[in-house]
Amino acid sequence: MSIRRTIHAPPQAYRTAELIQAGVHPKRLGAKDIRRVGRGLLLHPDLAFDDFSYRDRCIAIGMTLKQEFFLSRRSAAVLHGIPCSPHPQGLVDVASFSPQRAPRHRRIAGHRVKSGVLQWTERAGLTIPSAGDVWCQLGAITTLPELVAAGDFLTSGERIPGSGGARTTPLCTIEDLRGAHDRHRTTLGAPLRTRALALIRAPVDSPPESHLRVALINAGFAEPTVNCPVPTARRIFHADLGYPELRIAIEYEGRYHFTSAEQARFDVQRRRSMIEAGWTVLQALDSDVDDPRSFFTTLARAIQSARSRLR
Repeated sequence: MSIRRTIHAPPQAYRTAELIQAGVHPKRLGAKDIRRVGRGLLLHPDLAFDDFSYRDRCIAIGMTLKQEFFLSRRSAAVLHGIPCSPHPQGLVDVASFSPQRAPRHRRIAGHRVKSGVLQWTERAGLTIPSAGDVWCQLGAITTLPELVAAGDFLTSGERIPGSGGARTTPLCTIEDLRGAHDRHRTTLGAPLRTRALALIRAPVDSPPESHLRVALINAGFAEPTVNCPVPTARRIFHADLGYPELRIAIEYEGRYHFTSAEQARFDVQRRRSMIEAGWTVLQALDSDVDDPRSFFTTLARAIQSARSRLR
């Protein structure tokens, strides 16, 4: 016997009470092919689901929510693809409108929001706040570097492989984010959002590049140019960050750089071309983003050397 035959419903998440009311025998719900994502929340056995995926967990819980509740903050962010740190306990963010009581469940982090503020969109079959509204919600629970990285992502689009640098249409414009910020001006996180809006840049390819840029600014360095053009004999390359007036390029060497021999060869040739064109190329690793003090020293020396060379 299967849940699909018993209630003639598509594979999705259900509340235990819903299935019993629909005629499913309680013993059937204890079968090994029925997975649980929380107390009283079950998954159809045919539902493709990764137990370790926060996104899948958000979708599963989102399918079972009552009409007055909706995914928000980190959970809505993951459905939009917005980079942000997960909840420390892996909880799913769910909201209700004031004065409705916030939802309570051991797998849920419930909170309340003001009505009349949010705009809506659909992702993974669920109605959730718009990308701009989610960015505003993140301002109440995240850090400045993460909020800037989220804004960079939303306004940059994603690079299309093999397209010569073309990108997908961004989810938001900076004007969209400003408009959302204005709607949320009386909500938590407004001061942080104001600071972040002034620092958002595009196009940016990864959150660590955003984090490093914010760290440089906070450390007193001049703001580097994102997607910095580097003219060479071969072509115009673009460094992740750079100071074009000093001919200093900064390349973030993330994990993806080391997963492909072809990518590694391209990176080496690209770096050689930049150096042959008279540029100083600095590499920033994940460890430099986590603790940038050593990188700051290297960059300061490179800036001093470049200024001496260009006098």
